[in-house]
Amino acid sequence: LLLVVMSSVPAWAGESGVEVRQWFDKMCRAGQTLSYEGTFMYRRGEQVMTMKIIHVADERGERERIISLNGPVREIVRDRKGVAHISADNKKPIRVDKQVSARSIQSKTPEQIAQIEKYYTFSVGGDARTANRRARVINIVPKDIYRYGYRVALDYQTGFLLQSELLGEEGVPLEQIIFITFGLLDKNRIMALDIPPSSVGDESTPESGAHAPPATEETHTALPPAFPVLPAEEGWKISKMPSGFVLVEHNRRMNKSGAMVEHMVFTDGLASVSVFMEKNAPHDKIPFTGVSRMGAVNAFARRVNDHQVTVVGEVPVAAVRMIGESFQGATSINSPKPR
Repeated sequence: LLLVVMSSVPAWAGESGVEVRQWFDKMCRAGQTLSYEGTFMYRRGEQVMTMKIIHVADERGERERIISLNGPVREIVRDRKGVAHISADNKKPIRVDKQVSARSIQSKTPEQIAQIEKYYTFSVGGDARTANRRARVINIVPKDIYRYGYRVALDYQTGFLLQSELLGEEGVPLEQIIFITFGLLDKNRIMALDIPPSSVGDESTPESGAHAPPATEETHTALPPAFPVLPAEEGWKISKMPSGFVLVEHNRRMNKSGAMVEHMVFTDGLASVSVFMEKNAPHDKIPFTGVSRMGAVNAFARRVNDHQVTVVGEVPVAAVRMIGESFQGATSINSPKPR
């Protein structure tokens, strides 16, 4: 979430490039080492949510609590063990992820930023004022038509990410995160607000509903070749992929009807795309095909043999269409794997 004229100029060239590098180094340190509290607004289309965040970073590691201030009562707690969601109807945490793969730009190391700049151009955009604090604006412009741009505002004092905007092809904000209040926590305040290390990742943590991965789930992490053979089944492959996107997650699980569903996540380090493959059952209704859009999220679906392939992501239509149309062949994903 925490993320505008194509350019062939090197992203870090000249004095402006040096300044950008310094700001991103500062931002990366701030996101991992600061203890702070604040309120922020998240806008996506007509949907607006206001959240309170408490983040602590000390010798016990990073941990944070995010609490909704409007709409349904809900809370998210994160620590090094994972992420848990708590709602008003369920006081016990439901585990969302045992291991969190943070993809926000603030979570990146300087080395990861250097990789991202292969696909985006970074430039200084002047000053701004957010949460009553002076901020430096950085523009992140995609080098092709397969990803969105971003505009971020970083706190002058700390480098903290105070505002981020996801920009559409015409430079119009599709999503915004804007801090309304922001303040650093001292030791006394941390003790008063402290988030103890949670049982998010403990085996005793209740798991239910869509958040609970079944016992039969298989998870893989890998970096694919340029045209990867999908690990779930020999014969499936993607013959064309936007440059820079690599496979970082792969899951297999049963859906409610008992069919096996493949879920893969591809990312360039900033933008990410999910791909779902599911075998069509004889009694299934005619599946959705073509392009669908909701805010910043685009989807493309088609039938490949007897499977439904759906590509979804906060990327332009050109990206999901390329990936979806390049899926080729395969036998049933329900067939047993070779031994």
